[in-house]
This record gives sequence, C-alpha cells and structure tokens, in this order.
Amino acid sequence: MSGTLTRLAIAAALLALLALTWWLPNALTERTTLFDGEPRHEPDYTIENFTAVAMDASGWRRYELRAVKLVHYPDDDTMELEKPYLVQYSPDAAPVHTRADRGYMTSKGTEILMRGNVRVTRGSSGAREPAGEVTSQELRVELQ
Repeated sequence: MSGTLTRLAIAAALLALLALTWWLPNALTERTTLFDGEPRHEPDYTIENFTAVAMDASGWRRYELRAVKLVHYPDDDTMELEKPYLVQYSPDAAPVHTRADRGYMTSKGTEILMRGNVRVTRGSSGAREPAGEVTSQELRVELQ
C-alpha cells in the first residue's frame, strides 16, 4: 500500500512539474510581442544576383535591372535593392546606365530611388547627343 502512495506522489509531482514548465514561459512572455494581426515590415522573399528585363508592346527592351540582392516586403509591396544597376534603352539614343549602392523600388514598380554613390553614364549616339556622366548621392529614376 505504501508503494502505491509513493508512486502516486511521484506521478503528482511530475504532473505538477509538467504544468509548471508549460505555464511559466507563457506567464513570462509579454503580450505585446505576440502576433496582433497587423502586417509587419518583414521580407517574404529574397533574390540574389538577379536580372530582370522589361519589354515594350512591340518586343523591344525598355530597361534591364540587375542587383546583387533584392528583398521584397509584402506589407507595402516595396523592394530593397543592393548594388542596383539599371540600363535604360531608347530606340533613338544611346543606353543610359545607372548604378548605386542601394535602391528602393515602389509598389507599382514605376520608379526606383537610387541612393549612395549614384553614377549615371550615357555613351555618345553621334553628333546629336554627346556622351555624359552625372554623379549624385540620391536619384529618383522613373521607369517607362
């Protein structure tokens, strides 16, 4: 009879210990750190060493965008770019090359904010348009 009581006491102590290990972390966790249903500004995917080409309706290249890394944020549908490199093509002019340390693309994908050591270069397209280079710390590029 005393062996049964000892086993019951051990089982009760183990159950109490199990209940304590479940309750203690929940009691010490702040409720503000739990999911509250609001979207967070956290990335849902990352692409490394990518190239994207945009074409017009007739199949001609409009622009080519490359970056070391692209990070997409679903809450506002924006993208961060690491070392973006943009080449914009025009049928009657030389391509325009734009590089920067960082880039931010809007949710509509119609513009890129280039930041940090921005360099824009264009080769000559003949006597009408000479070559040129512009440097800046920030530049907004509208994609057409």
